[in-house]
Amino acid sequence: MISRTWTRFRGALDYYTAMYAVFVVGILVPIVMITLSLTGLPGAATALLGILCAAVLFVLFVPSVPVEWRDVVRSKPIVVRVLWSVVILAVVLVLARLTQFILDANNVDSSLSAEDDFLVKKSHLTGYVSGALVAEDDPANLYNRHRYESPQADSVLPSVLPQDRDAYLYPPPFLLLPRLLLVFSHDFGTLRALYYSLYVAIVLIGMLGIARWVGGKQGGVLAALTPVVWLSLPTLATLQIGNIHVLILYVGGAGAMVLFHLRRNIFGGAALAFAIIAKVSPAILLVYLLVQRRWRPAAWTAAFCGIYSLATLLIFGREPWRLFLSDGTWQKLASGEFHQFVLVERANQLVNYSPYGLPYKANIMGWDIGDPTGPARLITNIYTLLLVILVAVTAVRIHRRLRAGAEGARFRAENLAIWLAVLTLASFRAPFGPWVYIAVGAVWMFAVYAGLMQGSKRNIALLTVAWLLVAVYNENVYFTLVGQTIIYLTCFAVAWRASGGTEAGQARGVAASEPEPVGAA
Repeated sequence: MISRTWTRFRGALDYYTAMYAVFVVGILVPIVMITLSLTGLPGAATALLGILCAAVLFVLFVPSVPVEWRDVVRSKPIVVRVLWSVVILAVVLVLARLTQFILDANNVDSSLSAEDDFLVKKSHLTGYVSGALVAEDDPANLYNRHRYESPQADSVLPSVLPQDRDAYLYPPPFLLLPRLLLVFSHDFGTLRALYYSLYVAIVLIGMLGIARWVGGKQGGVLAALTPVVWLSLPTLATLQIGNIHVLILYVGGAGAMVLFHLRRNIFGGAALAFAIIAKVSPAILLVYLLVQRRWRPAAWTAAFCGIYSLATLLIFGREPWRLFLSDGTWQKLASGEFHQFVLVERANQLVNYSPYGLPYKANIMGWDIGDPTGPARLITNIYTLLLVILVAVTAVRIHRRLRAGAEGARFRAENLAIWLAVLTLASFRAPFGPWVYIAVGAVWMFAVYAGLMQGSKRNIALLTVAWLLVAVYNENVYFTLVGQTIIYLTCFAVAWRASGGTEAGQARGVAASEPEPVGAA
């Protein structure tokens, strides 16, 4: 067995497989070392086991790199190959440094930016864990944000210092996740390290697994650009602050749709249902499924929503549900009333890329909007209507192409691009949709669409400029308006273009659905 593994490793080893392995091993091994350190192993033993783990993972991963992943990079000019290698090394180094901050929140020099108070003090896990404990001990105050800010909070809830404590702003079933984490420990530092490890590992494996599912040249381009997605500022910031959005909404939502395509309806339903009960907005994919008359995936998703809801009722009782439904908490969350305490701050108004935030930005620019809540709700309702229309139309177009025999790597990549575009647009339906983690969906979508583009210099230049304006941030109201406009327009355009077929010479619509030859991709 060992001899066969070594032979496969030597036969597959070249520069490109080695760099892919560096990317994966360089991210996973620090996570393994975090986990080992939590067991109380001495530093020397942890380091030794980490080195051994790195060697084993490297040998095992190299032979598993698909040929298409190597060929995509190998065919590029030397400048592109060098930049690709630099990106991989940069991601590994940045995350290795970030690991030190995750293990010790006082080590702010290892943060992405020691001068950025938001990145240093923010941890969404504080709200998740605190919410689970409040739901058990003081359920009547689950959605009372002042409960989390009170001087007595640390005497009842685990201390999160030196970071700030978040309030709980999610539907009741999401409490199941932090409740599961609390089984392992009630020490916040330990939970933070464990949560970060699980988050990074699942997102990495999920993204590469989806690229492998796409397959062919399109999957190869997506795999090659995955390190670029990870190096983008919204991805790195999300990993540091730990918002659940990327894990369960983008990787979970897109992964669920992949599982449905593989006819793994039970697992897909479990994944999509949890995304829905945590963030609500992924329910837009149910519209997509129902329009296509895919009853089984929709039914399994609904069933798991019921299972998670019942489990929440059994564990936490009726009070969280009563507060969320009867007391109108869900209406306050949807209407923006619950977020007014956030939106009064100028920094939050700027980082909010939701259409709900446009009147607030108009006030910043000097336009006298007065009370922005009325126009904000109107704009959001119009945006929601346009999004539902887009989802229905793209679902019909894809379904027609599927019935006409469309298949292959390009068709799978087109589906993935639509799902990511729709999930990104739906995420901004919330009154407060921060760029910092929601933009990851658009960045990942650009990577998918890069494999579908015709390789003209003009198209590549436009995609690169769009990526840069989305992947970075500047506290300038005009910059943020340009950035969110690009996200809206490109997501709508990519979903529409992908649903009709992206291959050169294809007619728009069902005629664009010629299947690939048998054996392609």
